[in-house]
Amino acid sequence: MKLLFIDAFVGFGSVGRIVQELYDTAENRGFDCCIAYGRGSAPEGYKTYKIGSKWNVIEAGLESRVLDNHGFASRNATKRLIDFIEAYNPDVINLHSIHGYYLNIQILFDYLSKTKRKVVWTLHDCWPISSHSGFVQLNDAGEIPQFESKYDSTQYPKNLWWHRHSKNYFKKEAVFTQLMAQNLTIVTPSKWLKDLIHISYLSKYECRVINNGIDLSLFAPTSKTVFKEKYGIPKSKKILLFIANYWEDRKGLKYVQQLAKEITDGYQIVVVGDLMKQKLPENIIHIKQTQNREELVELYGEADYFINPTLADNFPTVNIEAQACGLPVLTFDTGGSAEMITEETGVKITDKSTQGIINALQVAEKKHFSAEKCIENSKNFEKNAQYSKYIDLYEQM
Repeated sequence: MKLLFIDAFVGFGSVGRIVQELYDTAENRGFDCCIAYGRGSAPEGYKTYKIGSKWNVIEAGLESRVLDNHGFASRNATKRLIDFIEAYNPDVINLHSIHGYYLNIQILFDYLSKTKRKVVWTLHDCWPISSHSGFVQLNDAGEIPQFESKYDSTQYPKNLWWHRHSKNYFKKEAVFTQLMAQNLTIVTPSKWLKDLIHISYLSKYECRVINNGIDLSLFAPTSKTVFKEKYGIPKSKKILLFIANYWEDRKGLKYVQQLAKEITDGYQIVVVGDLMKQKLPENIIHIKQTQNREELVELYGEADYFINPTLADNFPTVNIEAQACGLPVLTFDTGGSAEMITEETGVKITDKSTQGIINALQVAEKKHFSAEKCIENSKNFEKNAQYSKYIDLYEQM
């Protein structure tokens, strides 16, 4: 059986790593696999097809930022991709992040609807059902808005001038609902996103939840204790760990900044990730973005609590990684961010504020979460078990 993955990256970022690991799992199960990707480079040893060029990405980025035309550029690159699909002739196509300045969704879905190929579409955010941004906020009627505010244009994908949100919403609806129901199955990593799909224009398609998984052979308790010594942190201080690839507004950095002013001297805040030109108070230790998982494991092992103040997220695996290393999680109850914690492994913060974080810390200190319970819960999200669910779905399709 031939399987084609389509994503912006291979092996880079959370989604790119998922695609790479799905390829490995499927190949081990006897599939003939290939990844079509749009940006960066691919690791050696993988059968791949590069969609477009660096200029194609720049051109699509300009159209997106100036004309609010995200997902509708990259015309020639997408036509060449279709030629490749015809030549490769896959039995199943697994779409992942199809936005990211590299694809024309209208040309691709027109083709998919005519060929009647079997398609699995993994949604890693809300962009396919939004008028513009990667995450949506329901309106007062509990519906997905057909027009988002100009504030949403400052988030990815950024739009600097022309705003065509409502028009784009209906263009997406027309494009994404072309496929026959029996030819498309949607996968979401979280129940939260599945619930949104059920009230969206994609509701006619079958939607399954397959959680993102982690490598439990890597993310596990460690005996290393060099971090406090390296940064001169007294052994008596408790470490509050915050991690994000990029600290954009929706990741909640403002709450971390405020917390640093109000937290007692018994805690040390450590922030990991690209600050994107934002500033931190001097009493916060900042570690730049890292793709080194061993370093992350060491950080999890040194910390006392992992805190995730995200304002919008699908199913952040950092919350699972922390538990796998024996670390309790305190997270804002937004999106699917709290779906992987239990009453015995963390605190769901309903008051999305700095005071809400402080209150959650007080609750956590009284509960005395055990590392054993956290580790046991993380086993529900072992990556190979999750990827096997994809293999079963491919074979069913």
